[in-house]
Amino acid sequence: MTFERLKAIKMTFITEKIGLTNNEEIFFWRVYNDFEKKIYQRSSQKIRSLRKKYFKEIDSVSSLEAYKAINQMNFLENLALELKQKRDLQLLDSLSPNKVLKVQHAEYRFKREMISKIVKKTNNEAEKK
Repeated sequence: MTFERLKAIKMTFITEKIGLTNNEEIFFWRVYNDFEKKIYQRSSQKIRSLRKKYFKEIDSVSSLEAYKAINQMNFLENLALELKQKRDLQLLDSLSPNKVLKVQHAEYRFKREMISKIVKKTNNEAEKK
């Protein structure tokens, strides 16, 4: 599945779960996509790069390098959380707290459903072997 396809599925899922008016939906997706882009560029992309670098050679990483990697990843994860908090505050400017809470719930449910589908697919492939 392509990134764009997954993004479209996520957008549909979240939209259905929140119950936004047309004006709210326009506002929501503008803010949401803006912050998703910031989170990806400032945090997720860098975390992924660090994980590739250190997890590939995890048994040969020095204690100092491991310590630095842990601190860098924790800093970047906290940055992503701060951006999500700013996103939610901006969403609260035009959406009710209940709808913003529904956003968080929809994101959680989406991730859980995607993980469930991956597990089912993996189990089905293992059964075929």
